[in-house]
Amino acid sequence: MFDGQYDSDSHAQTTESVVLEEELPEDYEPTEDEILEYAKWLGMDPDEDKALFWIAREGLKAPLPENWKPCKTGDDEIYYFNFATGESVWDHPCDEYYRNLFKDEKDRLIEVRFFIEFMQIT
Repeated sequence: MFDGQYDSDSHAQTTESVVLEEELPEDYEPTEDEILEYAKWLGMDPDEDKALFWIAREGLKAPLPENWKPCKTGDDEIYYFNFATGESVWDHPCDEYYRNLFKDEKDRLIEVRFFIEFMQIT
């Protein structure tokens, strides 16, 4: 255990936290429900963006970056702490990467679809 401060949405708290170990087996495969839930959380439309669900699957399997550990507050809330920088976040440190990857891939698909439609017209 450690007694530390962490920032969250512009307010700081002091709490006793437990450092956890990441427990994700190498052969972990998320369920369809887990993929759907995370896909929605990333901003995907379940009907329009099914072709991009691979991003949600990959994100659920992503290990924590170096120096990051999951921690649990006294209220059983999970947050992530970087022991090299002192940064803490409520969301998995890779979530932003997968949210941006989804946006980039969706934009790319829109461009490809537009190009295909344009080529069919001409």
